Amino acid sequence: MIKIILMLSLLMTSFQLFSQEFTIGLNERDIYRYKNEHGEWAGKDIELIKAVFRRTPFKYRIISMPWARVIKALESGAIDMTVAATVLPERKKFALFTKNDFRYSHHMLFVNKNKLALFDSVNTLADLANVDVVIAALRGAIFYESYPKLLQNEEFARRIVYISDDQNMSNFILKGRADGYIESETEGMHYLSSQPAYKQNIVPLFRITNDEQAGSKVMFSKARVSPKQVVIFDNALKELHESGEYEKISAQFIN
Repeated sequence: MIKIILMLSLLMTSFQLFSQEFTIGLNERDIYRYKNEHGEWAGKDIELIKAVFRRTPFKYRIISMPWARVIKALESGAIDMTVAATVLPERKKFALFTKNDFRYSHHMLFVNKNKLALFDSVNTLADLANVDVVIAALRGAIFYESYPKLLQNEEFARRIVYISDDQNMSNFILKGRADGYIESETEGMHYLSSQPAYKQNIVPLFRITNDEQAGSKVMFSKARVSPKQVVIFDNALKELHESGEYEKISAQFIN
């Protein structure tokens, strides 16, 4: 009888482990994750999510929210996971991360063409602390692991203004509310190529990330996801990259 109870207990544990539907919190971003004309999720990250989940026994659903709220929802356990996140010590207090990368993407500094002279001495992001400029950045975004240390520099931090919707970054510049902004290279170049007004007035200055910093992870809420489940996702990511499917998906979204 005891053996039967133990077997049933193990079966129930396995069922709970492998039958879960994961709630994914995402902020909408052009190219990566957005609602198409039919109201359906589309974009590179969505295709990658589909490819990852095909390699797991899990199901998923996506809910849309600003990035800063995604982080808070993970911390509170209101959602299970998000994608394309940077690993940070403070996030490790409430989150688990995959070892393998979810996506590779660089970030760039884009500036108002009419304000280029202000950036003559700016060769790295840290140099912004020494010039009188205003730079827009997505609220809650951490562009690479050492970026929080840069924010501890008061002179640098006072140059940054935060915006909740990075799809409005370029328009923010045209309205004269900032001299430049930090944006995904892929999205930023897409905006410039698709909007003549942006292309005429905004130029990419330089990448703020190197190749090692370009990788981002899947991030899970410790309150809702077990380390064993994270291992399953890690194996799925490894297979995704080794199979060549990651490159095939990426090729669909190259301008």
